[in-house]
Amino acid sequence: MSTESSAIEVLRQAHERTLAAGSARILLCVAQSWPMPPMPQRRRGGLLRPVLKLGMFAGKRVWTLVTRDFDFGHREAEGVLDISGRRYMLDYGSYARLYADHREWDGRSGRSLSTLPPSCDQTPTPLWLLDLLAGITDVSDQGSDSVRGTSCRHLVAKTDLSRASPATPDGIVPPRVSRFEDLLALPVDAWVDDQHIRRLRLKPESPPEVRTETLDLWDHGTRLDGLDWTRLPTFRSPEEAADLAARDR
Repeated sequence: MSTESSAIEVLRQAHERTLAAGSARILLCVAQSWPMPPMPQRRRGGLLRPVLKLGMFAGKRVWTLVTRDFDFGHREAEGVLDISGRRYMLDYGSYARLYADHREWDGRSGRSLSTLPPSCDQTPTPLWLLDLLAGITDVSDQGSDSVRGTSCRHLVAKTDLSRASPATPDGIVPPRVSRFEDLLALPVDAWVDDQHIRRLRLKPESPPEVRTETLDLWDHGTRLDGLDWTRLPTFRSPEEAADLAARDR
């Protein structure tokens, strides 16, 4: 068996075991960047120039204060993935999301779903990243890396969405790509231990913005009995979690 064939089999088996585990704890990181628009040319003179400069300075100052604790280019959430039930919970810290029954709710962590309007999320990212691996066509071995303290084999796969979509219960929504042909060989990085997938990363070429999605998985087969799927989670929101605990006393 060739090295490439062996790598494909390793990834396919890890994918199957991960799906069979039924659940996992997860960390989702999304990094996104946008090209800066060209700066307008400065005009000399003008009576309003000092006023405009003062307004721009004040606006920039207010924007900095409002967004000082939020990084628009990098978002990270901790949660759980119910692979068997096709649902997940994600908490970003005082803001959370919950996906179930082809619908997604989002808002302040801990809020009851009954108080929020659902939306139909076309790309449920944690599930979507796993679904992509149903269409792998070739895999190359990139050596070993450590993922959350576990030694893993780093594999770079090409996945064909025309194969992955029919093999997925809900089908697959295509990402933004430059050409249709890119959907037939979408690059996905995967890190696997001796049993399961531990990390997936997708960085498609999708101008004008560049978006990288990284999903870490651990505690495969974790129990989901104690989770309340009627409200948004509070994994990273201690104040909201404490408020909910106080109400339940």
